[in-house]
Amino acid sequence: MATVDKEIVQEHFRPLLEYLEKETGSKFAFATGRDYDDTIAQFIDGRFDLGYIGPSPYVLASRKAPRALKIIAGVESDFTPYFRAVIVTNRRSRLQSLQDLQGKRFAFGSRRSTLSFYLPYYMLCQAGVIGKLSGYNFLGRHDIVVKNVIMGNYDAGGVKMSVARKYSRFLKELAISEPITDFAIVVHRSMDPEDARKIQQALYRLKDPKILQTIKKDMTGFGPRKDSDYNRLREIMEIVEKDISNRALSLLGERERKGEKGAERLRTSKRTTP
Repeated sequence: MATVDKEIVQEHFRPLLEYLEKETGSKFAFATGRDYDDTIAQFIDGRFDLGYIGPSPYVLASRKAPRALKIIAGVESDFTPYFRAVIVTNRRSRLQSLQDLQGKRFAFGSRRSTLSFYLPYYMLCQAGVIGKLSGYNFLGRHDIVVKNVIMGNYDAGGVKMSVARKYSRFLKELAISEPITDFAIVVHRSMDPEDARKIQQALYRLKDPKILQTIKKDMTGFGPRKDSDYNRLREIMEIVEKDISNRALSLLGERERKGEKGAERLRTSKRTTP
């Protein structure tokens, strides 16, 4: 898992690793990538044997190396395999819908995040306002997005539902995403199948809230998960990436046209100068 707060995340996962050591007889050492891209690269290269990985990083990793990772379990939150993104604004704001975001400033989290980028961007696309924002920025962590919205630095932002609810007395929800398949536990394909099976069965048996909720407050267990469960997210990510690419090409074309007009004015000016 990629994070800027390695020590905090390590403490969150310590009870799970201790549980897995007890149940499987194997030893586990905690490690994390510098960011999403580094985490994906380390999974693919086999430097991580076992991992807790977000939906969009998993999709990106499976694109780059379809056979590198194998899902052995999926996170369940509130007894479901899904979670949602929320687009929030300050509770005192007059904004009432996504359409009201025209001409407003928007805060995303990480560029590789499922809930603070891909889903919010897709929702803004569907609402027809992504190209009508006055601007947007990537702030990193979900709580940083929320705090900047509360302070008025941005008019709205996209975050995971648990963070939106944590700060609910300061925020109001403009829109909630469709359900998307939650985090996965993956192993590198090079892991011995019997070792992978032992870890999988131990995860399926785990029901202790003291261990689960240390990782995520609404986590209730691990269940079966397969690659195709992320196909809907793949569709959303492709739509988002295509839209970004088209807008970049459109902007490049606009700049080229402006450059050509500027050059033509310069040539005309030179011809008419006495």
